Amino acid sequence: MTKPTANWLGALAVGVTDLLDQALREASGLDPAAVAAVLTVHARPGQSVSDLAGTLAVTHSGCVRVVGRLAGSGLLVRGPGPDGRTRGLRLTDAGDEAARRMLRARRTVLDDIVGRLSDEEAAALERVLEAVLPRLPGDSPAARRICRLCEHDVCRTPGCAVSAAVGSGDAP
Repeated sequence: MTKPTANWLGALAVGVTDLLDQALREASGLDPAAVAAVLTVHARPGQSVSDLAGTLAVTHSGCVRVVGRLAGSGLLVRGPGPDGRTRGLRLTDAGDEAARRMLRARRTVLDDIVGRLSDEEAAALERVLEAVLPRLPGDSPAARRICRLCEHDVCRTPGCAVSAAVGSGDAP
């Protein structure tokens, strides 16, 4: 039988996901796949469609469709890739602004949740997250999927708890 703690964790995950999904949609007008694509390219400009598809956990053809929609709406451009054989993805100025709006909306939702906690409760939550997050990813692609909506500059110093689990000292 599931302990209440595990059930509550599941409820927390769903509740926070729903709040974030709503805030990110309102901030951008984009569907969840496009939101994740914009934020992923914002964090790692120049990546290929194949890399992005892996992070989004979608097929290559599905990712091509997302990229096409974003390019058509003026948020993303395809350019030279890192190896000269692939196309690298970059956000336009409008895409960067959309990413910044989404990250502000995300931060507002999460700060509101954590802000309702006492200092002691917030410190306890931080300790739990530092213990649980490194146990989630099995490899670097999994870490990138977990952090696809993250505000990466927050974790660059002193380090990302998720990427530390897979041997990378920097946020995915």
